[in-house]
Amino acid sequence: MIYIRHWNWYLSDMAEKSARPMKYSLQHRYIATVLALALGAVLALGGVFFMTLRSATHSITHLSIDTIREVMLDQVRHRGAVMVRLLADNLAGPLSLADLEAVHHQGVSALEQKDVQYFHVFTPQGEILDDGRGTVPNPGKRLADPVSEQAVTANTLLVQIENEIMDVSMPIFANNIHLGGVRVGFSLKTVNREMEERISSFLDLGQKKRNEALTMLFFLSACFIAIGIIFAYFLAKNMRNPVLELAHYAQRIGQGDFGFRFSLKRRDELGLLSRTMNEMALQINEKNKALLEAHTLLEKRVKDRTRELLLAKDKAEAANRAKSNFLANMSHEVRTPMNGVIGMTQLALLASPPPEQREYLELIEKSSYRLLKVVNDILDFSKIEADKLELAMERFDLRDTIATTIREFSFKAREKGLALDWSVQDEIPDACMGDAGRLSQILINLIGNAIKFTQTGRISVRVEKEYGELDELIAHFSIIDTGIGISPQYQASIFEAFSQADESHSRPYEGTGLGLAICARLVALMHGRIWVESAEGRGSVFHFTALLKKTATEHPGLDEGGMHGLPAEIPQGQPGPQLRILLAEDNLVNQKVAEKMLERSGHRVTIAANGQEAVDAFTRQPFDLVLMDIQMPVMDGFEATQAIRDLEKAAGRHTPIIALTAHAISGYREKCLERGLDDYLSKPIKIADLNAKIAEHLPLRENPPAETA
Repeated sequence: MIYIRHWNWYLSDMAEKSARPMKYSLQHRYIATVLALALGAVLALGGVFFMTLRSATHSITHLSIDTIREVMLDQVRHRGAVMVRLLADNLAGPLSLADLEAVHHQGVSALEQKDVQYFHVFTPQGEILDDGRGTVPNPGKRLADPVSEQAVTANTLLVQIENEIMDVSMPIFANNIHLGGVRVGFSLKTVNREMEERISSFLDLGQKKRNEALTMLFFLSACFIAIGIIFAYFLAKNMRNPVLELAHYAQRIGQGDFGFRFSLKRRDELGLLSRTMNEMALQINEKNKALLEAHTLLEKRVKDRTRELLLAKDKAEAANRAKSNFLANMSHEVRTPMNGVIGMTQLALLASPPPEQREYLELIEKSSYRLLKVVNDILDFSKIEADKLELAMERFDLRDTIATTIREFSFKAREKGLALDWSVQDEIPDACMGDAGRLSQILINLIGNAIKFTQTGRISVRVEKEYGELDELIAHFSIIDTGIGISPQYQASIFEAFSQADESHSRPYEGTGLGLAICARLVALMHGRIWVESAEGRGSVFHFTALLKKTATEHPGLDEGGMHGLPAEIPQGQPGPQLRILLAEDNLVNQKVAEKMLERSGHRVTIAANGQEAVDAFTRQPFDLVLMDIQMPVMDGFEATQAIRDLEKAAGRHTPIIALTAHAISGYREKCLERGLDDYLSKPIKIADLNAKIAEHLPLRENPPAETA
């Protein structure tokens, strides 16, 4: 009884002290502490975020500006190079025949092109032969400025930029005779103006995004502080209330109410006091709380994991979309100029050139298709990375494949004065089973590198049998050169993606650093290995092995149009009744290619430079057929097709519209058909394919439609 009375007195005294007004309550202290932590965290995170944002924005802005400038200048250089190459090819004939009128006509045509400032055709001695503007005022005049001197002495295509003028020059040869050269000056004012406009727009966008980020930072900081204050208030209240309740229940215990049960989970004197008052109730409460906390934690982990999976799924889908867009754009940008190269080559072959020129043109056409295929392989590098590339298993002639590959490099080797030879061991059969295209791709990369890094001497390709049993053969290929060699510290890394030899090599010899990486992956798929033996300044020997299957057929016939045979004969245009065809194409080179192809087939062609011009031309007069490019300025091909279909509804007729586009990705043909086009033909185009499409949708009629005003 004495102990109980003492205990009651102690609790009553604590309750009285708790009821007195306190100068610094627990609630105030917790609010101040949490608020200080919240402000400190906001200031620290805000400072780090601001400095990171500023640094990242500055770096990204400068990198993007440099990228914009480089891309636009590359586009201008490419356009100038393509135009000057075409001019050089077109001037070779007139110069060899001394046809100055034809030379002048080419100059007039060149000066009519956009941004062309001047045009000069000069003799091998540097004397101006024609400037495209009329009679040369001073016959025999020589331009003595440094740019002109470099243009005259250049033995290959030369691009010089000075004072907002891009000077592109190229020597002209016919039958290995130097006839002179051609140089064209392009104004860069339009490009510079467009470049500055894009950079200004990009800077404005960056400033806007930075301001938005700062605004979001301030908003989140305010929210964080407000949440901190609210959290501190409820935390302090949660700490203060148990003390008041304990004091209240202590009064009740002091009054003899022992049926009360109270539990408080704390590791201090208050927790010890509550456990002493009712240990059993506390244990039950602790078990219930532990169960509830476990359930809450499990739910939280499930939600967090689900959120992480959703974020990972969104990132993977975004990456896949970005990859698809990149491949589609790269395919379009590569196929557009290749259409001009291949198309012009086909037209030149149709002009019945001399045998030697025909051989050159056939090699150009074959190399163009080879280049297109290699580029497609490079664009599919992600498929190699994902181990989804499968090799073909077809019969091919090994020696014929090697000879065809070597022949493509013979002209370039002769230009550099290099000897190029090859040999295959007698034990290796002619007929093999494997992927001839991939094998040729490996040889193209290795021989091309050998020629690029060799200035004098010889390049040899050797094929020997390393192992053979039953129907399998392991062939050992060696590509030997007398070039600059590779230092030992770089030999281990040259087969990695996007890697090159040391910086002194990578500057004078351009390259993406992807060719040897692709070779290494392809060799691995052929169950072989690749390695290099080299010493700096003493040449290199690249080795690789490949597993091939033997076959009883010694001379297998290759598929028509295959990669290793000669190019298929280009069909001549068949004369016949004319069709009135509308060609919607914004690229000048592709306009010329398609126009000449159609005219050789006897058709009349109207050209529209964009979708709006195509709709306007279709409004003025009817056409038998429309060839529609998809990616055009002002109005794209899909919009123009829809506008033409709307016009046809009122007239009650239907004109076949065939998509003529550089987009060659899977599913694009179906997309064209869904948007109202009748068919699809991907660039680069062949004359035979174009005529077949026209005949399929619109057989030749005897009379073209009457023109209307």
